[in-house]
Amino acid sequence: MRQGTISLLAGCHAPIPHGILVAMAWREIHGRWPTWREAVVILLHDIGHWGLDYLDDPAVKAHHWELGAALCRAILGEQSYRLAAGHCPVQSGCQESALYRPDKRSWALAPRWWLVLNALAEPKLRAPGVSLKSHVDTFKNAVTRNTSSTGSWEDTHSIYLRMKAAKS
Repeated sequence: MRQGTISLLAGCHAPIPHGILVAMAWREIHGRWPTWREAVVILLHDIGHWGLDYLDDPAVKAHHWELGAALCRAILGEQSYRLAAGHCPVQSGCQESALYRPDKRSWALAPRWWLVLNALAEPKLRAPGVSLKSHVDTFKNAVTRNTSSTGSWEDTHSIYLRMKAAKS
């Protein structure tokens, strides 16, 4: 089974737990809960990980937004497409949407135990020789620092790749 499929079924991109965390981050950032349309987009935005081996290949990861955005367009229209596509503005060529920051901030809000379960379900998340505790703590701290600034936020996949390269 491909890594992205595992991620959607039992890992960090599982729509319900990730969606709840994104909704919590949405409220923190936007001062309100997502509307029902925004909630549907939140649940679908990462569905394009299905069938991808994306963790170590930014070129593959760059396309994960496409399926979710296309489904959002088909179900809810153009505005929902732009909301989904805008969570990956560099890759999609769309303007950064209101989903971008909550999606990134969700990892800082994630409970440590959930991040541990993600790393157990997706062993590729950790660099060889790095303990589970060290990986989770380092990632959570990096994302928290990244999403606590008022400037531009680094994509969490880039944080992961940098961590993995530093430990290899």
